[in-house]
Amino acid sequence: MGERLRVTILPNRETREVRAADVGQLLRELGLRQDAFIVIRDDEILTRDVRLGAEDAVEVWPVISGG
Repeated sequence: MGERLRVTILPNRETREVRAADVGQLLRELGLRQDAFIVIRDDEILTRDVRLGAEDAVEVWPVISGG
């Protein structure tokens, strides 16, 4: 199932602990659409297949588009 890691969901800065092996699973566990959110670890945007570990602290940001 994956490691338990700390997730901060923005913009409200809600903090949760979630079990996930990779970024795609993390977003599914949070009930978030993968095309509507990005996951950031240490100022780096992660792709859906990046593995996550218990030591990871990640942020989840909504994708904002505009013109």
